[in-house]
Amino acid sequence: MLIWSIVPEEFVFEGMDTVQYNWVERDVQGVKMVVEPLADKPGQGRIVRLLCPKPDSYLNPAFQPGQIVNLI
Repeated sequence: MLIWSIVPEEFVFEGMDTVQYNWVERDVQGVKMVVEPLADKPGQGRIVRLLCPKPDSYLNPAFQPGQIVNLI
């Protein structure tokens, strides 16, 4: 990774090693994706990224990162 900044790297990367993600891989409607389960809505999750090799999946607005999907 290359970063150009006047901010010292201690500030840029502060806390980066302590971040914990609760991401899981799921197959939703035949599309493999990384999803962050929602604590306030059991059985649902927010799409983080797609892992599917089909280009059509990336063009589907229902599978955009940030969209809510059912995990059950």
